[in-house]
Amino acid sequence: MCCHSRSASVSLRRIKVRQAPTLPPLAMLDLSKPGELKAHEFLLRATNPKDQMWTILDVRRHGDALLCIVRWAHPETKRQPYALAEVSLRETAVSWRYHETVESAREEMERRGAEPAERPM
Repeated sequence: MCCHSRSASVSLRRIKVRQAPTLPPLAMLDLSKPGELKAHEFLLRATNPKDQMWTILDVRRHGDALLCIVRWAHPETKRQPYALAEVSLRETAVSWRYHETVESAREEMERRGAEPAERPM
């Protein structure tokens, strides 16, 4: 009787790791400034998967604030799961306005005159 046993060792296959494309930053912060460092730390906490408050969909710098289009992780109402949040870069302050769609939040961001991110040509 002929018996073929398969090798007990696992073959080493090369696994191709896909890397996300490198994109230009959406907003530049100077982390040596206390207000900008606090805003950065706040955004890291707000988007931490362990206790996520929101997902950031777009960010633009607007003077001494960051305007962030966000989707709430647990919205108060299903009708308004998005917001345009303003995170101060000078003091500890965050405010937002609820929106039904990403498009309406983006329109408000554009209306407020947020500078688009600089894209290298």
